[in-house]
Amino acid sequence: MRLLYFYILIFLAFGHAYGQTKMANDFQRQIDYFQQNDSLAAFTYTCLDEFLKHKDFSILEEMRRKQWRMPESAPEALALVILLSNEGYYRLRYSQIAMAVGAYEEAWRHFQRYDFQDFDIIEYCLKPLGNAYSMLGDYTSAENIIKSYLLRARQQDNSEQVVAALINLSIVYHDTGQYERAVDVLHRAIGEPAFSDKAGLVHSNLAKSYLQLGQLWQAKASALRALKLFKKKESDNTSHLLNTYSTLSLVSLEEKDTLKALGFLEQAAGLPSGAKGVSIRESAKVSIQISGIQTALGNYEAALAGYRTTLLGLIPKWNKKGLPDDTLLYAENTLKELFDGMAAVYLNADSLDEALQCYKKSFEVEELLKATYSYRESKYLLQNENRERTERVIGLYYMLFQKYGDSRYLQQAFIIAERTKSIALKDELNSRSTWSKLANDSLWLKKNELIRQKALVENALIQEQLKGATADITVIQGFIEAKNKLTLDSKELERFVSSDFDRFEKQLQQLSLPALETKLEKDGVTLVEYFFGTESLYVFVLNGSTVELYRDADIEGLRQLVKDYSSFFVDEAKINAAPKAFAQVSWKLYSRLFPIQPNTPMFIIPDGLLNFLPFEPLLTEVPVSGDYGMWPWLLTKAPILYQYSGTSYLRTEQFGSFSSNKILGIFPHFEDTDRYLKYSEEEVDHISEYLKGDFFQQQQATKQAFVDHAANYPVIHLSTHAKAGGIYEPPSIAFIDSALYLPEIYGMNLQTELLVLGACETGIGKLYRGEGPLSLASGFFHAGVKNIVLSLWKVNDFSTSKLMANFYSHYAQLPQPHLALYQAKVDYLLDDKISIDKKSPYYWASFVYYGGTQAHRQREPAYYYYCLEAATILLLAGLIFWYRVIK
Repeated sequence: MRLLYFYILIFLAFGHAYGQTKMANDFQRQIDYFQQNDSLAAFTYTCLDEFLKHKDFSILEEMRRKQWRMPESAPEALALVILLSNEGYYRLRYSQIAMAVGAYEEAWRHFQRYDFQDFDIIEYCLKPLGNAYSMLGDYTSAENIIKSYLLRARQQDNSEQVVAALINLSIVYHDTGQYERAVDVLHRAIGEPAFSDKAGLVHSNLAKSYLQLGQLWQAKASALRALKLFKKKESDNTSHLLNTYSTLSLVSLEEKDTLKALGFLEQAAGLPSGAKGVSIRESAKVSIQISGIQTALGNYEAALAGYRTTLLGLIPKWNKKGLPDDTLLYAENTLKELFDGMAAVYLNADSLDEALQCYKKSFEVEELLKATYSYRESKYLLQNENRERTERVIGLYYMLFQKYGDSRYLQQAFIIAERTKSIALKDELNSRSTWSKLANDSLWLKKNELIRQKALVENALIQEQLKGATADITVIQGFIEAKNKLTLDSKELERFVSSDFDRFEKQLQQLSLPALETKLEKDGVTLVEYFFGTESLYVFVLNGSTVELYRDADIEGLRQLVKDYSSFFVDEAKINAAPKAFAQVSWKLYSRLFPIQPNTPMFIIPDGLLNFLPFEPLLTEVPVSGDYGMWPWLLTKAPILYQYSGTSYLRTEQFGSFSSNKILGIFPHFEDTDRYLKYSEEEVDHISEYLKGDFFQQQQATKQAFVDHAANYPVIHLSTHAKAGGIYEPPSIAFIDSALYLPEIYGMNLQTELLVLGACETGIGKLYRGEGPLSLASGFFHAGVKNIVLSLWKVNDFSTSKLMANFYSHYAQLPQPHLALYQAKVDYLLDDKISIDKKSPYYWASFVYYGGTQAHRQREPAYYYYCLEAATILLLAGLIFWYRVIK
């Protein structure tokens, strides 16, 4: 970083003020003097100067304690931007990545107020901020900030910064598994005028992506070309040389030449320690790679010794005994890699308990990393990474249980599996709960407003990007800038809240197994939770008193069976065309998924491909009748409910936050179009027969009508069309005038107790391992809806109308949605007026219920309690009078 620029600015802008106080040699006296004279800029530069002399962060901490106000002018803000950019630089240099992010973010926030033309915000703040985000694994934030300064650099016609931005963007794509996209971005960099200055970096990063694409020849050629370029100025490129040797080592491993791979890493390790640009974490990563190869060679003692030496470098306060205490851990991906590597050594040495302890440390580091993320997409990626570790840990606990028979191993396995379930959704709901309980009204309102604004900006950005070649780059840049600003504003708001927030959120995150078992027993349900791994399927069964765990190791056979079963629900003709084939597949899949005999209501927590599966039409035995109504469906054995996690089920709350049981119905109908929903009009009649409410039909069924009224009703029914989305287009639900997209739903603040999504594929979306599909339904859960009836495929208009009529007739009598939907399906199958072919599960099994078992009991209005109280008083008075007369 070119710090000379900083000194020039300080000297030119404040040399005079500083000269006047030159007599005050003592730092404390100087800053006290500036404080007394309300000279904030001079105070800031003096603190920066003192920090640069000693590189002691306590100086900056003292500055924050003594800073008496925030900047109120451009010169004061510029001083703080310069100081914070320096702080970020040194915190990155000393591997304090999360704190560096905080410093750079604050610098960027102050810069945006004035947009100083003479300060290179890209070089001194945005580039390192994007790199820091990447180091933490917060790739969504990294991509957003890089795209922001890429557009800024193009506007400035700054080819050097354009190339730098493209290289950094390629790193984000590489690290998120988008290797072809990374290669494409780097080829764009080659076409830039300033490419020659960054040619080594471009070829070095090309090598990494070619390697992941399996193009070994191209990977080796690019790495060697980069090596040659870096060696021309070795002293300036030590860090880049180190990374290139690392890539060549990985290429050699793919070529099965382990010794050559080790040789490249030894060359990297032999580079001057503490050389220019080489951070502690970069050196640590090379050491971790060396230890990994030693493990592969069977040199376990050498590998473990290497890991422990590296660990001491990353955590100098560690006393070398056992593993570092959790209080010494910090948000750093390298630590996670190290603990996973140590676990692999212990596994190979058959030291299972030690391996488990290492994995637990990795999970703790992961929690610290997740706490720094601003976007749920980054959490999805992190969750995807930890799945393999989770599968190994569950497998270890399963082995230990088989060996020792101790049920505590099964309990620990379940808790670990739960940690990977719907992390982003749980975090969002925990955050909402925490803010609503602990924040004052103004902060809570401001938080909700920021969420709403950010959702609107994200949706507007997506809409512009969907225009493709006709999209306006300037408009896109404006939306990206607005999105980044709102994210920083949200982080700034969170700094105002007390530490009670963190404690409360952590309490919510922790699963209480005894509490879960108590609730299961009270509700009389059995919980069946799946973990669909890459090597095995694990099935947890909890019945209120015990935890059971089953493993199916034929994962490929199971995956094919799931696909075969799902293929029957592609259209309405598939099952009717081959009922016997469907019956065989359905029964086989049931046998694989249910190691128990269902005899009580079941809570299903699906995973992976099972998220798209209807469980009710699984067959408990091979049918002998040709009548679907007589087939032994799992549906007929017991009611089935779904949830995203055991934690979500545990926190299902009692209903009663609304004073009425009114329903909001949205029915666009789409008359006179090819989207006409013929039976939707009948739905209105059926629902209004059982529930009072407000029904918006045809031209009244607008998007704005829904947004304006949704928060005021305990029950909402949407009878319309929906889309599951695609690679770039998010899921959406249609209204008469326009569509509501998933990002907008995230921005809503709802307390809805029951949402019925009477539309196609509302439970379908892009699947993230552990999180489940990013669907309309999951979006509404994020927005605060408690219970949802959703669909898994393109529903039939006629059967939907019948099912909904049945559903609301039962819901009106006993408002327990899971029982109402269960009975609605049974009634449908037993209805003699429905033809046999329409009783195929394609017609009745699409709708499933995600939520709790509680009944919706409306809260009585206030006057009810006043009347009750008055009646009680009169009754007591009468008794007293009667008693006295008798006496």
